[in-house]
Amino acid sequence: GRAAAMSIQRYRRKPKQEDREDQLAARYEPGAPLDDLLAVARMADGELAEVMFPSYGPVLVVRYQRSDDDHAPRIEYETVEAGHYLAYSPGNDFLYDTSDADWRQFYDLVPDGEQR
Repeated sequence: GRAAAMSIQRYRRKPKQEDREDQLAARYEPGAPLDDLLAVARMADGELAEVMFPSYGPVLVVRYQRSDDDHAPRIEYETVEAGHYLAYSPGNDFLYDTSDADWRQFYDLVPDGEQR
């Protein structure tokens, strides 16, 4: 089989007073392979499962251990709706759900091949 093209995307905080690091994300599309989403989840040592709710449809559920300086490590769960992104914040080492509208408001997509 042909190798699937990686679709993990990099987003950069729009210019502001404070400089934020790039975020890494993959879009959740039910029925599509979960490889890129799993790769993002693993950035935080996470694992994921697709859950089907009878009244709602598929939702991605991600389980990972979050470690903050001011808290003991704890298990966190993140849910990602269809068409949303599972995103990873490297500096804060946590996962979150975000949408196209959120990206457009706060971030710019970094073109492929450009790291910094």
